[in-house]
Amino acid sequence: MESNAQFSIGLQGGSNLSEMDFTNNPEYRFTEVNYSQGFIGGLLIQYLNEKHAGVQAELNYTQRGWIEMDTIADNNLKFKNRVNYLELPILTHVNIGGGNFRMMFNLGPYIAYALNAKESVTDLNNGAEESKDITFNKDEHNRFDFGLLAGGGFEYRMSFGKLAAEFRYTIGLGNLSKIKSQESEVSQFRVLALLVRYTIPLSKPPD
Repeated sequence: MESNAQFSIGLQGGSNLSEMDFTNNPEYRFTEVNYSQGFIGGLLIQYLNEKHAGVQAELNYTQRGWIEMDTIADNNLKFKNRVNYLELPILTHVNIGGGNFRMMFNLGPYIAYALNAKESVTDLNNGAEESKDITFNKDEHNRFDFGLLAGGGFEYRMSFGKLAAEFRYTIGLGNLSKIKSQESEVSQFRVLALLVRYTIPLSKPPD
């Protein structure tokens, strides 16, 4: 019996905007928390075992972070935080339509591991800036993260490969900080990303 499945491999890259959710933290009640821009990119394997559906596994390098504006007591300090992760999403992939141009959607969980982190502080009164690398402490930080992501976009099927653009939203469910008394009861990432990918089929695609 002839198989209708297709394997593809590919590369993807793009930009993301991330921030930290500090829910239920009275320390941040008067502090503004903003998005930070970063890079996301990596490898993917796509397996379509149905005409319009399958599984997509990715291995991404993703830069996440957040910016805090501390204006309490005329401090005027800007804290920029960056955490770089290795991320593994396992997604359900669906494409809709026929022909070469199709809509597509991705949905599923991910796990991630923090490779390194950095913090910079800028005094907005005089422009002075200091930065330092963050040393992870197992009693203070969670290097592993997990959560859910959902994305949608378009793909164009060419004679050899597929070109796609996707907008996705990631909800982190793992807390970065373990210290609830000093930080927040919740310290989870929220990430918006725009990705462009190119995949090459290793077998004939389903029609």
